[in-house]
Amino acid sequence: NPQKNDENGNCSGEGIEFPTTNLYELESRVLTDHWSIPYKREESLGKCLIASTYLARLGLSDSDENCKRFMDRCMPEAFKKLLTSSAVHKWGTEIHEGIYNMLMLLVDLVAERVKQDPIPVGLLGVLTMAFNPDNEYHFKNRMKVCQKNWAEVFGEGNMHAVSPISTFQKEPHGWLVDLVNRFAELGGFSAIQSKLNSEDIELGAISALVQPFGVCAEYLNSSVVQPMLDPVIHKMIKYVQNVEEKDLKDKRLVSIPELLSGIKLLCMRFQPDLVTAVDDLRLDILLRMLKSPHFSAKMNSLKEV
Repeated sequence: NPQKNDENGNCSGEGIEFPTTNLYELESRVLTDHWSIPYKREESLGKCLIASTYLARLGLSDSDENCKRFMDRCMPEAFKKLLTSSAVHKWGTEIHEGIYNMLMLLVDLVAERVKQDPIPVGLLGVLTMAFNPDNEYHFKNRMKVCQKNWAEVFGEGNMHAVSPISTFQKEPHGWLVDLVNRFAELGGFSAIQSKLNSEDIELGAISALVQPFGVCAEYLNSSVVQPMLDPVIHKMIKYVQNVEEKDLKDKRLVSIPELLSGIKLLCMRFQPDLVTAVDDLRLDILLRMLKSPHFSAKMNSLKEV
């Protein structure tokens, strides 16, 4: 079934095939020391991202083996190189704008996929990297202003992310603000909120859902985002306070220190009076894991310390 693309490279028609040829080409360009990553919509990274989003919308992204292969291995590596390598500072405007477009496509994909189960822990890790204002890419583009008037989308004062009011305080980071607002516009925030409120959610999944907001907490609009994240902050602090000795051998508790780091970043923005409590709690749980007779708990706390 031939796949029809409109001028934006969007797939139409029921029988979409994941563009395997593009995936192979991309792997040969990304997973190598002498890498060069395509940054245009109609090139292989763009095509694979658009196809993955389309499959995610149909609930098929995890069952298509090529799509899964792209999301698990090639895509995280591509964004890691585009966002965190020192080469970032040598690239010209066209490349930086191209990466902005690829990040927008990544946001589309995660927003679509996070609406479904299971929670896409790996994808949320890539989103966390994309939302991190301290990576090379965002640092390089920190003076950029927003490309879109988000007040028109959400209404005045209701944006999910905002540039700091005073320039003395911090750079505008407008491109980062664009990404976070785009994620909200596509329903990513509400999807994460409903996942965080579900009953039988695992600690590792909670941690994965919290991290993207933790890293960009300084740019979140507290009047909109705080009511959404406060319940999870309180719930998690209480949960960790009640962890018993026998629980420490549970492999799933490995995520506690990481979860608390994410919660701490949110507290610094929304609940400054809780920061010390979270710090103490994190240290306390690490020490308890160290003293625990369970080898895996010991090793994990050592890794964190």
